[in-house]
Amino acid sequence: MNLQKMREKLTPILKRHDLEIYSIKTKKEFGEKIVEILIDTETMDINTLEKIHLEYVNLLTDDDLDPDYFLELSSVGLERPLKSREDLLKVIGKYIYLETNKYQGNGYIISFENDIIKLEINDKGRIRKIDINYDEARNMRTSVKV
Repeated sequence: MNLQKMREKLTPILKRHDLEIYSIKTKKEFGEKIVEILIDTETMDINTLEKIHLEYVNLLTDDDLDPDYFLELSSVGLERPLKSREDLLKVIGKYIYLETNKYQGNGYIISFENDIIKLEINDKGRIRKIDINYDEARNMRTSVKV
């Protein structure tokens, strides 16, 4: 099984829908071996996903996808991990969740400069801005405000 070859076969299909691959990895869940492919989009209707999935499966051979593996194709979704400085720059103005030793919660990312995340938070009904050092932040992800 060759994940790079799988990526190469899926990329042109996704390009026709103005989409791209977020990640491809193998995993084990409930004793089953799975190739998980996440598409980099916040939302996708089931009909489009099914169309992409069917077209993709028809291109794959046993050399591409080991018959012992299941294929899981889905979107990253609204709550996506923020794993790098580049990810943070893409979500300025959006609602995120993060944790530090001093703060754990949600807020709007106002800016990210010189490794300082400026976050606007609701502190018991009072809106305030806090600065968080990038190196102290963990478990960062985009979030949905309810």
